[in-house]
Amino acid sequence: MGANVSAVCPYLYRDREGKFKCDVSGEFVDPGLMPCLANFRECPLYARAKTATTTTLRPHTPEVAPPGEAPLYLTEREVTSRLEIPASLEKGVEEMEEEVAQRIKAIEIAASDLDEKWKIYEEDAKKLMKTWEDVSTNGNHTLRALNNVIELYEKLLDNLNILLQNKRISDKSYETLKKDLENNLENYKTIRNNIGQALKNAERLVIPHIQRIKVAEARPELGKLRLSLMKLEQLYKEGKVSQEVFEKMRNELAAKIRWLEQLVGEAQ
Repeated sequence: MGANVSAVCPYLYRDREGKFKCDVSGEFVDPGLMPCLANFRECPLYARAKTATTTTLRPHTPEVAPPGEAPLYLTEREVTSRLEIPASLEKGVEEMEEEVAQRIKAIEIAASDLDEKWKIYEEDAKKLMKTWEDVSTNGNHTLRALNNVIELYEKLLDNLNILLQNKRISDKSYETLKKDLENNLENYKTIRNNIGQALKNAERLVIPHIQRIKVAEARPELGKLRLSLMKLEQLYKEGKVSQEVFEKMRNELAAKIRWLEQLVGEAQ
């Protein structure tokens, strides 16, 4: 088993490949999406393991020296010599402490800077999303209107051909009107194509920002839903929830979890 990272959840470990693993369930977990990093005390697995650990503890019994044998105490000088720490080691520790403190401070500054930048980015991205929704709606409305105009011109050309076939219009008038209708038709098609392509180009640039924001919002929600599912399963095991209610709620939670997993790219 790898290094213990129980500074957060005492049952969270890293294996030799660097993957996080729950020591209670024996399964790999993503601490960012589970309560391992902040709210691990709410996790039913933690509560269950904690209870099991507490009930199996035994009071410590100190060792007692055999009767009739006097302990061999060290002299004060021997104790002092054994407790003495070399000055070079103390200096080295102080230097390491200062270096670590400086690096931690640099990390804190960088993290705070990123937090501020992310906050600004998130606000700007949400404004972009709102603006894009308005522009996209208006653009699609314009495209529908152009499609209607184009269909109208195509019908006019059909009617013009019928008039020519029924000899209700001269060849000269037919050619003149046909040319005007075709020019207008091509002009509207060009406008439609330009607007459609512009919308696609803008969408290609906007979508990554929308997805980034939605994923950031989805991850905490995904963690909450997984925790709710774990609590539901625990209640069912304890006989506090009927099978009918359990299956209904489990299916609803599982469906939401699958949808969010697809959104954040975790779908299997």
